[in-house]
Amino acid sequence: MGASKRGGDCIPPPDLLPVLFERLNDVFFRSSADGRLDWLSPNVSKLLGYTADELIGTSAHRLYVRPDDRVALLKAALEAKGAAVEMEVEQRRKDGATIWSLISVCAVTKPSGEFAGIQGMVRDITDLWLTRKTLEDSEDRFRRLSDVATEAICIHFEGKIIDFNRAFETLFRYSREEFLSMWAWDVIDPRDIPRAKEMVRLQYEDPYEVRGLRKDGSIFPMEIYSKHSKMGEKSVRVTSIRDLTQRKQAEETVRLLSQAVEQSPVGVMVVDGAGMVQYVNSAHAEISHHPVETVVGRPLVQMFPAKARGVVEEMWRTLSGGGDWRGEVQSQAKGGPSSWLQVRASRVATPGEDATHFLIVMEDVTVRKEQERRLQHQALFDGLTDLPNRTQALDRLSHDIETARDADRKVALLFVDLDEFKSINDSLGHEYGDELLVLASERLRRAAGSGAMVARFGGDEFLVIMGDIEGAAAAEVVAAAIVEEFSSPFGISRRDLIATASIGLAIYPDDGRTPQTLLRNADTAMYQAKLGGRNRYCFFTARMNEEAESRLRIEGELRRAVGTEQLFLHYQPLVEVRTGRVLGMEALLRWKNPELGAMPPDRFIPQAETSGLIVPIGRMVLNSACLAARRWVDAGFGDVRVCVNVSPRQFQDAGFLGDVRAALGATELPAANLELEITEGLLLAERGEVDVLLHALGDMGVHLSIDDFGTGYSSLSYLERYPFDTLKIDRSFMVGMLERQERKVLVETIVAMASGLGLKVIAEGVETTEQLAHLDAINCDIAQGYLFSRPIPEAEVMALLERGFSV
Repeated sequence: MGASKRGGDCIPPPDLLPVLFERLNDVFFRSSADGRLDWLSPNVSKLLGYTADELIGTSAHRLYVRPDDRVALLKAALEAKGAAVEMEVEQRRKDGATIWSLISVCAVTKPSGEFAGIQGMVRDITDLWLTRKTLEDSEDRFRRLSDVATEAICIHFEGKIIDFNRAFETLFRYSREEFLSMWAWDVIDPRDIPRAKEMVRLQYEDPYEVRGLRKDGSIFPMEIYSKHSKMGEKSVRVTSIRDLTQRKQAEETVRLLSQAVEQSPVGVMVVDGAGMVQYVNSAHAEISHHPVETVVGRPLVQMFPAKARGVVEEMWRTLSGGGDWRGEVQSQAKGGPSSWLQVRASRVATPGEDATHFLIVMEDVTVRKEQERRLQHQALFDGLTDLPNRTQALDRLSHDIETARDADRKVALLFVDLDEFKSINDSLGHEYGDELLVLASERLRRAAGSGAMVARFGGDEFLVIMGDIEGAAAAEVVAAAIVEEFSSPFGISRRDLIATASIGLAIYPDDGRTPQTLLRNADTAMYQAKLGGRNRYCFFTARMNEEAESRLRIEGELRRAVGTEQLFLHYQPLVEVRTGRVLGMEALLRWKNPELGAMPPDRFIPQAETSGLIVPIGRMVLNSACLAARRWVDAGFGDVRVCVNVSPRQFQDAGFLGDVRAALGATELPAANLELEITEGLLLAERGEVDVLLHALGDMGVHLSIDDFGTGYSSLSYLERYPFDTLKIDRSFMVGMLERQERKVLVETIVAMASGLGLKVIAEGVETTEQLAHLDAINCDIAQGYLFSRPIPEAEVMALLERGFSV
C-alpha cells in the first residue's frame, strides 16, 4: 500500500494506514467477480454493525435493501471501463436498521483484461439524504433555499424549462432570459440526449450520469437526479444536476487502496503530541480553505480563527487527557469564506512507536447549518416583513406577563390594523399590498422604539408588545406615535397612498391575565376604534365586551334571518316638488326579529356590511323591489320608479351586474323603472371596474343616483365622468336650512350645479311646508321626507300612488 507524492500533497506514513482505516467513517472494500467480499477496512463495524471477518467471503447482495441497486452499480462500473462511478443506495445493518450510503467504485481487471471485481468506498449519507428528502417535499422551501444550494436545480414541463436556481445559471452560463426559451435537452451533449429522454419517459428517479453542454460549447460530466412532482395542475420534473468534473478527476485514484485516505471526501489531519500538524489530506484543504503547504509543520491552533480558539483549546485538553472529542468549530482562512466544520478527534497509538498522535477528522456542514438557521428563522419570523410572527409574538407576550406578575409591573398589547389595506390590495394588486405591509412594518418599528416587540399577526394586522411598564401612559405614547407615523402618505411606485391605522390597547393585568384574553380585548378595542372613525387608538373597556357580544348576537340572528320574512321592505315616496306627483318609491329594508324585536337599520346594516351578509340581503332587496315595481306598472303607473340603495360591498361583488339583469328579467320590469342609489365613497376610490360597471348599468337603461351627496369629499369630476341621472342631497342639509344662511347657500349651490349638469335633484328629510316652498323657489326637482309620508308597507303604496300630494 505504497503512496506517491504528487504536487505538494502529503502522503501518510505507511504505518498509519491501518489506524486511519479504522478511525475513518468511510469504509473501503474490494469484491470479487462473483460478488463476494474479499477485503474490507476494519471500520465497517461502525457503518453496518458487522465485523470485517463476518462479511468477508459473503455475497455483497445481502447488504442492499434493494438487490437491484447492486446490479445497477455493477453494470455502471463495467460500463465505466475502469473509471470511478458512484451511486446512492439504501443498505441494511446487522441490527436490521437501514441507512443511506454513497458508494464510489471502479471496476478491477486482470492483466488479460478479464473482469476481476470492483473496489471502492462506502460513506454514510443518511443525514444528508433525509435533509434533501425533506427539502424536496416542500415547494415553498425549494423557492427559499434552492438559491443557496450548490447543486444546479431546474423544473421542466414536458422538457420545457420553467424555473431554475442561480447555481443552474452559473453551471451552464446562460442568462435567465435565454434559459426560459430553452429545453432541458439543450444543456445535454447531443450524444446523451436519447438516454436522458428515455429516463424521463420511464419516470426514472435514481441518479444517472450524462455529459453536460455549456453555452460556450464545453462538455463536462454531470449527474442528473430527477423526480416527478406537481406544480398546480401540471405534472413537472424537478431535476438536480451536479457538476462531476472535479470529482471525476479525484476519483481516478480510488482504484488504488493505498491512496484511499488521500481521496477521502472528509478532511483528515494527523497531529503529534506537541500539537504540530504532521499530515492533512487533500480534502482538508477544500474544507478548511487552507492550502496543504500552509498547514503541515504548523501548530494546530493556528488553523482556526481567533473566535474559535476557545473551542480548539477545549478539544486539545480533552485529547491530552486521553478522551475523544466531537463538536462543531467555525473556521475561516485568511481572506477566505467562513464555514462550519463538524470535527471528530481521538488519540491514535502508532504500532511500534512510543510517540502519541491524534487523528482529527472534519466535515464541512456549512450548508446544513445555514439550512437549520433558515428553517428556524422561517418558523419564528414573517417571510414578507421579517417581523416576528404570531408564534414568536405569543411566546413573548406569555414571557412578559410572567415577568410582570413577579415584578408587579404591567404589560401593554397594541392591536394594529391598517384601515385601507383591503381596498388598496384589491384595487392596485398584491404587489402594492405587499409593499405597503413592508413600509408599514418599518413605521411601526420606529414608533414602538427599541423596548417593544413589533410582530405581524396576520394579513394587515400587527401586534406591539410592551413589557415591564409602569402603566397605560407609556402605551398611549406609542399608540399616538403610530397614529402620527401613519398620517403621512406611503410612496409606492410613484403613487401616494393613504393607509391609516386603527389601534386597540389592552393592559395586563387590568384587561386580562392571559395572552388569549389580552389579545381578544385588544382586538375588541381596535374594532371600537374603527367604529369611531378609524385613524385612532382606543383603550379596552368592559362595556366593549358587551357591545362585541351584542354584535355577535345580531350577526348570528341576521344570518338566520336571510331568506325569511323577518327581512322585508317599506317604501317612502319621491314627490315632484312642483306638482306633488309621486315619481318613485325608495325601497327601505326593515328587520323584525322574534328575539331582538324591531331592529333599526343603522344598527344592523353596518353589521351586514362588515360580515358580507349585505350581498345576499341586497340581492333579496333588489328582487323584491323589482317585483313590487312590476305590480305598480301593471296597475297603470308606468312611470313610477323604484329606488334601491346599493352598498359598496354589494356593488363590488363580482355577481352584482348579473343580479341586476336577473331581477329585471325575472320580473320583466323595464330597466327605466329601476334606479340604483350609490354612495360617493365608492366613486372616490377611482377603480377601473367601478367605471366599467356604472357604464354597463347606464347602457342597460337603469337610472343611477348619487346618494348622500355632500357628506364626503365630493368631487365634481365624477359627476361628468359617470352616467348619473339624479343627485340626492343628504337629509343633514335640511336641518336648519332656513335658519342658517351658509347651509341655505350650500343647498342652493348644489341645486344650481346639478341643474347645470343636467341632473335631477332629490332633497331628503323634508319635514315642513316652509322647506318645501324654498325648494320649489330654487327649482329643486324632487322631495322626500316625513312631510309627505313615513316609510309604508307595500300594501299601502297603491293608495298613495293614486292619491298623490297637493302642494
